[in-house]
Amino acid sequence: MGRDAAGNFTPGWTPPDFTVDENGKVVGYVNDRQPNNWGRWGDLDERGTVNFITPEMVREATALVQTGEVISCAIPLDATGPVHPTRTGITHFYSYTGTDFVSGTVMSELYPNFQGTDDYIVMPLQGSTQWDGLSHFFYKDVMYNGFWIGNVEQFGGARRCSIHQLKDTLCARGVFLDMARHKGVKRLDPGYGIKVDDLEACIEAQGVEVRTGDILIVRTGHVPLWYELEDKMQFWTIGAPGMSITTVDWLYEKEIAALALDNIAVEVEPFEEPYEHVYPMHSRLIRDLGLTLGEIWDLEKLSESCAADGRYEFFVAAQPLNVTNASGTPLNPIVIK
Repeated sequence: MGRDAAGNFTPGWTPPDFTVDENGKVVGYVNDRQPNNWGRWGDLDERGTVNFITPEMVREATALVQTGEVISCAIPLDATGPVHPTRTGITHFYSYTGTDFVSGTVMSELYPNFQGTDDYIVMPLQGSTQWDGLSHFFYKDVMYNGFWIGNVEQFGGARRCSIHQLKDTLCARGVFLDMARHKGVKRLDPGYGIKVDDLEACIEAQGVEVRTGDILIVRTGHVPLWYELEDKMQFWTIGAPGMSITTVDWLYEKEIAALALDNIAVEVEPFEEPYEHVYPMHSRLIRDLGLTLGEIWDLEKLSESCAADGRYEFFVAAQPLNVTNASGTPLNPIVIK
């Protein structure tokens, strides 16, 4: 079927006028947006900035463990958490329970004396505390490192840049920038864009350093607002504090392995003008830099701990679930101090 006839079967769709090679890459495509990390770790790299983390860095990060305090940075994995209007909420149910056995229900004639439970969760992989993988966001039909977006299919999933490529990484030195506490507020205002000057001032005030291979964690104080609002839709209409697109060069130069915030999309909302498409920073960070993004982290307990002991660096274990060919993953990030 030729290009001219294709539209008869799929109205509104125009087949691409480029070629995709045997590795799933768009032939001849050059990313003219700077900065970018395409080719930095090889033409077929699917891991991006997590490549900055070396075994030696992991060993050094474990040396930061002093008190043994363990802090979870995950919100509760249940139906009460923030749910984007384009996604379904989390459903948790049981196939058999204690009450079944109390009422005399027999699970199976094969196990007449068995008693126990089995439960299930149905949820979007980006529906709670999460990592956004490198197949999560595209621009001009291309994703990170020049792979064609057609590599992500409805049933086959992400055959390139899947989150499972990161299953053995994202354990590293974590650096916490408590932006809200630094500015003396409970939370940053919706629409506040965190700029380079903000980051540098917070770094200086906290006496910490951002290094190659770090997992950078920035607190805005925004996620708790979800639980305080009676009208949940208001959470999506008032905007959110987040990273300004003017920080892209700074993030590139710092060579961080990943970036996580306690907001919905890492970047500030409403988006800064002018922008070519919604979530403009997603395409710059995920697609161009190959930077894994963490969203909806709970940083309140971490904020209290760091304020109390003055330590803003620690070991963090935040490896994704090993979900084959997925574009994101829920997780329970653990800080160990």
